[in-house]
Amino acid sequence: MSKLKAAALTAATLGVLGGAGQAVADSHTSIQPMGRETGTLLAQTFGNVAINEANFLVVAVPGTTSQPYRLYIVEQLQPNPPCWTIANPGGEPTQVNALWNTFDFTGVCRLQRDTNGYAIRLAGQDLSGARFEVNQKDGDLLLQFAPSTISRDRITIGRANGISPTGFTQLDLNPGWSLTKRTFNGAIVSSNLVYFTNDLTLAQLQGGETGGGTPPTTPPVTPPALAFNDIRGNRYAADITRAASLGVISGFPEDGTFRPTAPLTREQAVSVIMETAKKVLPTSTLSNLPQSVYSAPFSDVAANRWSAVKIQQAKQLGIVTGDLGTGKFRPTDNVSRAELMAMAYKLALVRADAGSGDSTSTSPVPGRDTVTGGLIPNISNPPTFTDISGHWGEATIKQMAAYCAIATPLNETGTNFAPNTNALRDYTAAVAVRAIDCPAARPQ
Repeated sequence: MSKLKAAALTAATLGVLGGAGQAVADSHTSIQPMGRETGTLLAQTFGNVAINEANFLVVAVPGTTSQPYRLYIVEQLQPNPPCWTIANPGGEPTQVNALWNTFDFTGVCRLQRDTNGYAIRLAGQDLSGARFEVNQKDGDLLLQFAPSTISRDRITIGRANGISPTGFTQLDLNPGWSLTKRTFNGAIVSSNLVYFTNDLTLAQLQGGETGGGTPPTTPPVTPPALAFNDIRGNRYAADITRAASLGVISGFPEDGTFRPTAPLTREQAVSVIMETAKKVLPTSTLSNLPQSVYSAPFSDVAANRWSAVKIQQAKQLGIVTGDLGTGKFRPTDNVSRAELMAMAYKLALVRADAGSGDSTSTSPVPGRDTVTGGLIPNISNPPTFTDISGHWGEATIKQMAAYCAIATPLNETGTNFAPNTNALRDYTAAVAVRAIDCPAARPQ
């Protein structure tokens, strides 16, 4: 299996673009223009060049409810800082720490997120109209493509051999497949488009040939390791594990449990929201937040309280306000599901404002609707709740259902959101992960 190693990168391994000694595939003779019908092999003047695959990561990235995983190709352009690390070197599935989400990666990492950045090249020709998919099957993630937008065929390029508890899972290419870059007249094109390349024709692949000899036996899939023993069987176990790995929520050190069905207080919810903010807001916004407080953020939150700094930060961002009339925050009251949505919504607005005009991403942060001032939906068929009509949080809950599917039914079943019910620790972890991973982009 051609495995893309996330090895330590040195300056010597990075000089791969157009360097001497790289063999460029023969360009094909130019022909008369032809229509770009889907699933068509095109003879063009494009060529391709081998690359140093140690500088590239093919990774399944958490997506949306309708598209649970997306395909990214990450290229390390400079030795430091690293764009990613591997949480379990040598293990399967390969668990990826997506460090590119934690800093301004301009000039350091290149992310190819869609078919503007990657394509299929078979037997020396581009395949037009191919549709990429990362499909979950039998506890594994398969990197596949459909030869056209209407084709029912699925050709497997690679697989993960499991699903990472971090949500970010490295995809290993099957025998016969490799990564190359598109060239034109011998030079790499400005888009740095990456090909998934195979020497076989489409017909040969559809006939079951692989181009790499006998396919390896797929090893048994090991269930992802869980962060806490008491979340096994919980519907949000994967989200809890990922949230813990991101540092947005932790367990109880005295016994190592998570207590997934315990409620959170309002100050605990603010803590999770502000840890989430650190993952989704640009450093320019975060750098303006106070790191200490000398006066009470609210009349019932003393300056020396453990949560005072985060409450003050959330207040400064407009995520929380005091109660109308009293101005109190009620830090030790349990937070309701509607109140949690209000906090998540206000963070999303801050993120949308920070990301407005950001053109660095092909999957940018959804902005504000210019008419309503709310969030632009990015879920095509959000759930409809039957128990929020007339509730003070109705509009917010509806928006958060249509934004990254953050608002979902109680226990993920039925049509009730249960807005006045206590928000539990397991669902709160899922809310944080959904906010961080959808979209998988950070305003720069």
